[in-house]
Amino acid sequence: MNCIERLAELDSGLISDVLDEAGWPMHALDVSLRPVSPGARLVGRAACIRGEPIVAGRHAPAALPGDAIESVAAKDAVIVLSTGGYRDAAPVGGLVSMSLMSRGATGLVTDGAVRDSQELADMGFPVFSAALSPINATRRWRFVEVNVPVPMPGAGGATVTVLPGDLILGDADGIVVIPQAFAEQVIEDAEELKSIEARIAAAMRDGMTRIAAFAAHPRFAHVRPLV
Repeated sequence: MNCIERLAELDSGLISDVLDEAGWPMHALDVSLRPVSPGARLVGRAACIRGEPIVAGRHAPAALPGDAIESVAAKDAVIVLSTGGYRDAAPVGGLVSMSLMSRGATGLVTDGAVRDSQELADMGFPVFSAALSPINATRRWRFVEVNVPVPMPGAGGATVTVLPGDLILGDADGIVVIPQAFAEQVIEDAEELKSIEARIAAAMRDGMTRIAAFAAHPRFAHVRPLV
């Protein structure tokens, strides 16, 4: 299996534990980014795009065409849309999502708003967003950059910079970002952690206390630092 297929067998908690132990604490996006559809789950490589509210100044950067978001969509891509925290209107809705999905994208993560939530649920396109809005953002907001590192709100009020190609896993507990350069190592260590936790659970079912089971099966001794 490739990295994405292996990552799909894991959960965000396992990845978070490994990244913490490996010395990479800034890996989880803010808890305000939640799945639009209950039970939604997404896994893939970050395809990054950034936008901003429309500014009328003479020196404002030129807007990209409206189909700029489709330009980063590809097989196994998770679209990471940084809006600058703009939540008053939705840059993405049902028709845009359908277009992204047809190009092979596996989901979308945004710090902004989306709309057409029932359509998204019906088509099975996983979307994590900070808000919902019925308003179309076309007249109020614009795309300005694609295929660049983008800032996203992180846990604890920090900023997580997502690079194109980073691995993204989103599930019911939240969203984690794995740096592309360390993906193989992190996934391998998370797979081992999953196996260890299964042995701990089996020991507890057999009557061992949690503390004793933890002592018998160290959870993090195998985790390697990210260097």
